[in-house]
Amino acid sequence: MDHCPMTNMLDVVNTAPRLAALAMIEPLVERSPWVAATTVDKRPFACDEALARALVETILCAGLRQQLALFNAHPELAGKEAVEGRMTEASISEQGRLGLLTLSSADASRLTRLNAAYRDRFGHPFIIALHRTPDLPSLFAIFERRLAATLLEEHTATLAEIASVIRFRAARAFGTGAKLPENLAAATLE
Repeated sequence: MDHCPMTNMLDVVNTAPRLAALAMIEPLVERSPWVAATTVDKRPFACDEALARALVETILCAGLRQQLALFNAHPELAGKEAVEGRMTEASISEQGRLGLLTLSSADASRLTRLNAAYRDRFGHPFIIALHRTPDLPSLFAIFERRLAATLLEEHTATLAEIASVIRFRAARAFGTGAKLPENLAAATLE
């Protein structure tokens, strides 16, 4: 049983109509609405961490095909989606914190090479919990190290990174002090 305080935001998720709750939960998992759709009916969630655990459990119980689809829903670091302005708000914020959206030409070239090598080796974009990455040199070091991993090691690492991102996003959205975004306030009343 979860022993953490429920926030007002989480109370909204727990009591909102299903579609409104989905709209609030979906941004926690990068462009993979099936995760929220599978998880939302497990309400009520005792706290943001309980919601994050339920989302991660949904991912871990999914088959390999669904997990790989989830991996491929993520944007490359400073990749095509960033250049074309097609990243989610969360990804823009997370990549922007490390300056990935304003790289020097040398760093951009290095990242382009790493992204291509990673995709060639593993078949999906490199995924890392940027909120835990202190700076650009650390990011490059982690990226290079993970390129040497086995397929199984990297699949496991990718799932762990996604779980960390979900926990981080859930805490920001539903942790203590979280406020309902203006665009969702009306949806909860339907």
